[in-house]
Amino acid sequence: MHYLNTQNIFYKNILIKDNLKNSIIFTKDNNIKKNILIQSCLNNHIVEIKTLGDFIDAIKNNLENYIVDYNIFFTKLPNNWEIETKNSITISKNQEIEIDEIIKKLSEFGYNFGDFLEDFSYKKLGDTLHIKNKSLNKTIIISFFGSVVEDIYLENGINSKKLEQITFGNQKVINFYDLNEDFNTEILDLFGEKHIILDNIDILPGVEKLEKIKNKTSFDILKNPNLNQTSLEVKDLFLNNIEDFIKILKGSKKISIYTKNIKNIKNFLEYNNLDALVFETNLNILKSFETPKEIYICDDNLFKIFTKKRLKKSLSQNIDLLLSIKQDDFVVHIDHGVGVFKGIIKKEVGKDIKEYLEIDYLNNDKLFVPITETSRVSKYIGKENPKLTSLSTKEWTKKLEKVSKDVQIVAMELLEIYAKRKLQKGFSFVYNREKMREFEHSFEYVYTDGQINAIDEIMIDMEKDFPMERVLVGDVGFGKTEVAFNAIYNAFLNKKQSILISPLVVLSYEHYQKAIERFSAFPIQIELLTRFQTSSEAKNILKKLKSGDIDLIIGTHRLLSEKIEYKDLGLLIIDEEHKFGVNDKEKIKKLKQNIDLLSMSATPIPRSLNMALSGIKNISILPTPPENRKGVETFVSKFDENIIFQACKKEFDSGGQVFFIHNRVSTIENMEKILQNIFKDKKIIITHGQLNGDELENRILSFKQKKYDILLSSTVIENGIDFPNVNTIIINDAYKFGVSQIHQLRGRVGRKDKLGTCYLLYKGDFLTEDRAKRLQTLVEYSYLGAGFELSMRDLELRGGGDILGLNQSGLTSEVGISVYLKMLEEKMQELKQSLETGKEIEKKQQTLIDLNIPAFLDDNFFENDLDKLEFYKEIETISDLDDLENLINDFTSFNKNIPKESENLFNLLKIKLESPKYNIKHIKREGVLYKIIFEKNIKVEDLKKFLDLDKKVLFIVEDLTSIKSPCRNFNGDNDFLNYLLKIMFFTKKVKIKSINLKKVN
Repeated sequence: MHYLNTQNIFYKNILIKDNLKNSIIFTKDNNIKKNILIQSCLNNHIVEIKTLGDFIDAIKNNLENYIVDYNIFFTKLPNNWEIETKNSITISKNQEIEIDEIIKKLSEFGYNFGDFLEDFSYKKLGDTLHIKNKSLNKTIIISFFGSVVEDIYLENGINSKKLEQITFGNQKVINFYDLNEDFNTEILDLFGEKHIILDNIDILPGVEKLEKIKNKTSFDILKNPNLNQTSLEVKDLFLNNIEDFIKILKGSKKISIYTKNIKNIKNFLEYNNLDALVFETNLNILKSFETPKEIYICDDNLFKIFTKKRLKKSLSQNIDLLLSIKQDDFVVHIDHGVGVFKGIIKKEVGKDIKEYLEIDYLNNDKLFVPITETSRVSKYIGKENPKLTSLSTKEWTKKLEKVSKDVQIVAMELLEIYAKRKLQKGFSFVYNREKMREFEHSFEYVYTDGQINAIDEIMIDMEKDFPMERVLVGDVGFGKTEVAFNAIYNAFLNKKQSILISPLVVLSYEHYQKAIERFSAFPIQIELLTRFQTSSEAKNILKKLKSGDIDLIIGTHRLLSEKIEYKDLGLLIIDEEHKFGVNDKEKIKKLKQNIDLLSMSATPIPRSLNMALSGIKNISILPTPPENRKGVETFVSKFDENIIFQACKKEFDSGGQVFFIHNRVSTIENMEKILQNIFKDKKIIITHGQLNGDELENRILSFKQKKYDILLSSTVIENGIDFPNVNTIIINDAYKFGVSQIHQLRGRVGRKDKLGTCYLLYKGDFLTEDRAKRLQTLVEYSYLGAGFELSMRDLELRGGGDILGLNQSGLTSEVGISVYLKMLEEKMQELKQSLETGKEIEKKQQTLIDLNIPAFLDDNFFENDLDKLEFYKEIETISDLDDLENLINDFTSFNKNIPKESENLFNLLKIKLESPKYNIKHIKREGVLYKIIFEKNIKVEDLKKFLDLDKKVLFIVEDLTSIKSPCRNFNGDNDFLNYLLKIMFFTKKVKIKSINLKKVN
């Protein structure tokens, strides 16, 4: 026997594959799937044994490797005679047996007939019987000659193998725990010479039971003669940057790389003339490690050193990107107003093809926006069905003038708060890179790039000498808690205490359980303080807080009491701040003075957006879900008892529980009777807001502990409590809820890697147009990450209103929230820079390029026009050449044979980003001349700097802001573009032809 107690599950599986053939692994139930996936990644088939039938299939067919729930380790099994006579059928070559007799036995054992073979199914084709067996992972084909078995084949679709015999076990024996208690054969006695592997010795149920089998085996894995001793000297691997990666690759050890970005890694190795074994895998649970002779590098390191940081965008740009535009959506162009987006079209301009966004305006007017200017178009969020703008009047210009005046007033109010905040003094945390990397590496999964960026932003804030005030926004299940844990660990390393506060006891208890598990390998002292602690327990906790013996305290509003003393408090984390009452918020204001504050929210409340724009609060957005996270299927249906029965039965059959949301307390007991009549054998518990706090939370905890099958509840469960066993939610009278509220409720299911199901029920035979639209919105936005957009959509359905928490007199609805946010953000930046530098900042516009050059991305690179538009909007927000180069490299690494049109697009973007260095405002072709127009404030030396770039082409200076060159100097617009690229990016210090420059007044 061997026990594996290393924490690196990838290393364990490599060890098993390379050294312990013919094994049976006993492990925790939640590790079984991970081990199977990793062994599959290593091209090693391993069979999960769940039932007695699985066990029979495996042991009788001499399969090499099995994996079993460790609880079965001491289960008594039937002896060989019991197995062979009652629970299995063995078929041998040349055996005389009727084909129908085998089918009858298979049916008794739980196999089903099917035209398309699935696990534990069969079909008859002439004189052959095809059987699919999950344990063997192959199809068994038995051919007959009359009633005699002629041949037995094992087939996997590529090749086949002949067998002398095959055994099928009884799959109707549900599990080991249903076996007769009189059985007395131990599992070890039936496995013969197999290696018995215990994955984590600490999970075994009692030392006294180990003594019973101690004489049969050795507990020391190092004593196995098949194992190389040095191979067990393993340590986790941390790579900080590409230089570390190259250094390891140039070393003497054997390198194996497991990554999903195999193309990028191979290109990198080839370009740098480096060598390593590279394997493709989509698993995000692999962790890098190093032994004395080998190094295994996985995406936990590669993702961080190769994935480019999220492009630094302003908040309004981030919001804009989160609000995806679809055909027939209302959009707003910053210069032309509100229209309807009709799609992306190609138009012939001269001899070239260009792409445009087509937007319809009032009186059937159309606007075609070049795809290089998509950043000027955003989704309209404001009042429902806004009036379209006329392109032939000055209506839009007048609206912008009104909004501009309003923005000035709002910005001045916010600036005053910003100035006060800058005067506050806080603790400057020291960032311990090595320790923080160790903590990150201990995370079970690979961080999303959103999490990486949020963690980076928080760490930078904590290093500053004034208090952090940041909002962390992410949809349900997008990993906000893990980001917060990074901040807590950073505070711990700086010997500072942290508070994690939630609006509900149940939510606090959940945070406490997660924190205990997450920090189990680190010496952080964690306590929970809620009303459920006894007075003596609470007194002891308060004493330890004061003495500094507690590093992290988790709880509810009780932690806001002024009577609680902390030794050295440094960080306050608030989950769902908007759920706290007015009095609690006042206490939070007092508590957060001079300490760092991190607020977490599934959807940003309007006031938070406003404060973030001003710089008073910073905001981090988690835009993407963790890998393998499934969404929630959403269905709309008339209230129907049969649909309710079928929906719940499916969940109950898989061992799960169900939420049923009924938001009218006065009739909730009647609904209980209806449900109890449908499910007579199921236990139902009711929760709603009119129960006292203790009773409410006791009931929720009872359901969480699986004492009940159905939770019939009002909306009190919409907070971020995790119910991993619930994957179906039914919402009654769904049209009465706000769309973002239903999204929050829907987020209670479909957690981790399971697909959730949501049923939206309505009464009556038909829905009004308004109700139908509300429910249609919920189906439309059922994808992961829709929470942000839904909160904005909810504002639209409710008529906009006071979107930012200040009085804007309805002006946000006139121009849309996106345009308002952009204008407010620009004004705040202008005022802040003026305040800090004492100078007025001149606003620079993007450089315009009007050349007849085909520049677009091929449709084949995208699933649809919406994906294409989002990519265009992404690249249009880039403001840094390095970011653009990174994006181009990423794009080209996944798309071979980039067409010339795409190359042109990227080149145009390069010119647009580089032009502001030379104060270039406009590049265009005008008749037989190419013209370059400069900003009005350009100085003589600035113009000379551009002209100094090259002497081969004669530019004629019209005045200080305009130069021109005849088209005959170039071989078309593309040649002129390439010329600009050459002189801007490959600058040579040369003199120009004699041109008389003089300052123009």
